[in-house]
Amino acid sequence: MKNRKIDWRARWLLTVILLSLMPTTVLASAYKFEIVLFERPGGGSGELWPAEPGEPDPEKAVGRLSAAGGSGGATMLPASSKILGPAAYTLKKKGMIVHDHLAWTQATRGRNSDTWYWIGSGRLSGLVRLSRGRYLHLDTDLLLRDAGSSQPYRIKLHRRMRSDELHYVDHPKLGILIRAKRLETQAPSNGPDGTSAGEPKPVAPPPTSQPG
Repeated sequence: MKNRKIDWRARWLLTVILLSLMPTTVLASAYKFEIVLFERPGGGSGELWPAEPGEPDPEKAVGRLSAAGGSGGATMLPASSKILGPAAYTLKKKGMIVHDHLAWTQATRGRNSDTWYWIGSGRLSGLVRLSRGRYLHLDTDLLLRDAGSSQPYRIKLHRRMRSDELHYVDHPKLGILIRAKRLETQAPSNGPDGTSAGEPKPVAPPPTSQPG
């Protein structure tokens, strides 16, 4: 009988903990991302590049990021939600080739997660990953083909980021502007019983004894 009492108390305590932590865990990892990928025409012309650098593996992608729509847990956002339009315009005026300007939301996972997304088409395409440890992290595995010679350039980059800051990732052939914003939800109003709307109701403790 004593062991049964302990078992019921342990289950009740575990239920309360899970109900209280679950919403916070989900909301804490949701971010809005906006990215601008641009090419530097003629950049890196004085450097040596491998003739066959290999290609990113599309099979690693859990989804796709494109203006036509997102998949794999990514939700694309309309043009009205973008704030890097002036920066993209300035890059074009300076002779850069803007290949992609996208905004989307996704839940970020741990630093070693496999949540790679396929991005781009045509001359620039490949994989990007946004993950979260102590900081946010951007990783890329992209392939850029030269417009004139079709020479491939494999571009693997990493950048540690903070949210609500604009970050610039530099490469001789390619540049990336990226910004992350943590999504916050408005606290729901309290119900008539004093609990928030949508908040789990208090769980009654189990009886101190069990019949039979």
